[in-house]
Amino acid sequence: MIPERVLITGCGGMLGSAVYPCFLPHYESVLATDKEINEDWLTELDVRDDSAVSRVFSEYRPDVVIHLAAETDLEYCETHPDVAEDTNATGTRSVSKLCGEYGATLVYVSTAGVFDGKKDGVYTEEDSPNPIMVYGKTKYDGEVHASDHCGSTFVVRAGWMMGGGRRKEKKFIYKILQQLGNGRKELFAVDDRWGTPTYASDFAQNLFLLLRTGRYGVYHMVCEGTGTRHDVAKEILSICGVEDVALHPVGSEFFAEEYFVTRPRSEMMSNQNLRKIGCDHMRSWQHSLKDYIEDFFPDYIRNNGHHPKAAGKSLEY
Repeated sequence: MIPERVLITGCGGMLGSAVYPCFLPHYESVLATDKEINEDWLTELDVRDDSAVSRVFSEYRPDVVIHLAAETDLEYCETHPDVAEDTNATGTRSVSKLCGEYGATLVYVSTAGVFDGKKDGVYTEEDSPNPIMVYGKTKYDGEVHASDHCGSTFVVRAGWMMGGGRRKEKKFIYKILQQLGNGRKELFAVDDRWGTPTYASDFAQNLFLLLRTGRYGVYHMVCEGTGTRHDVAKEILSICGVEDVALHPVGSEFFAEEYFVTRPRSEMMSNQNLRKIGCDHMRSWQHSLKDYIEDFFPDYIRNNGHHPKAAGKSLEY
């Protein structure tokens, strides 16, 4: 048991549902907070409320703050830039200042969306951010605030996040599975945008290991490998043993009405800095995706005997 107190903001979402159970057994105390209470282990906290945040620091006096709170819906951020700014940038500034004042270690979880996507290869921590949409800009502003106001800061960039199971998974993977469950015989997935999938459970466990190193700085923490949404959809069909569904590659314009914000052409990242310190324990995204579906959506896997449970399900720490 580590004799430290951990405060987690924005813990009610996909990533928080993996971070909280990962950290809880190892620390003396873990206070999980969110502005919306959707679990009985959550405490209400809106990071946009300076007085509420100050009160939590004063009363709880955290040694470690894992700052997950963010507005992550790209379309909402673009149409409500004030909310994105208040949450992703100003809220982070408040949290980071208090971390500096109380001597707490800060973990700020950021995104591949801070890059403009023009690079042909994978992005490393040496590449300069240049966000092209409101979400990416406000998250990068948060990175700057975190580093400027707290000397003990980890800035950790995640890729295309997957995880959360049926209750918290709202993104691409569950949408594909839902279409399969509804009997769709044709699926469409974008093949002109590249990224690096990141399994929330693997991310949480690797984050725990990184935190124990005390090596502050900027880190990419994504699964091994890259691909398009079409590649991910194809892998889902393979894992589920689906052979009677047509998967069509399409350009981003196919979904432009629903997803009107321009995404970076490439959000591919590699964990260069994690490897430098011997702390890159992230698995391939295909392996992690297989475990995720088998653990949380086994009823979507057709009983054809071709997809046995993979060995070595989780990281050791």
